[in-house]
Amino acid sequence: MGLHPLVRNGLATSIALAFAFLPQSASARGICLLHPQPFKLQSDTIRWSIRIKPSDECIQGLRWSTLMIDNISIVEPPKSGRLVIQGPAFRYFSSTDGAGTDSFKIEITGTSLHVNGSSSIEVEVTSQ
Repeated sequence: MGLHPLVRNGLATSIALAFAFLPQSASARGICLLHPQPFKLQSDTIRWSIRIKPSDECIQGLRWSTLMIDNISIVEPPKSGRLVIQGPAFRYFSSTDGAGTDSFKIEITGTSLHVNGSSSIEVEVTSQ
């Protein structure tokens, strides 16, 4: 019996390695932002909400099926947490000083179905 095609091509190893390097907090595994509304790169503004524990982090990818992202920039940084752009994703680190709210805004530029455009994402963060 031969190897499964994914294993033979090394994809299974790549996937396993990718998961091995993710932080082990619940928020970092994607629970902090459920069902994000997609942006369209048509001068649209989308609002997302994150629920996160103090001293935790949230990773959110920004790729969608028909989009090619050229740039992601921080328009308004968070006031108490920390925000880092990593490839086609962002990582938000909540502050350590307990419950509260925070917010930030990012802008994405690129193309959707061969049309250039941009989107803004306003993120409201609730720390519990």
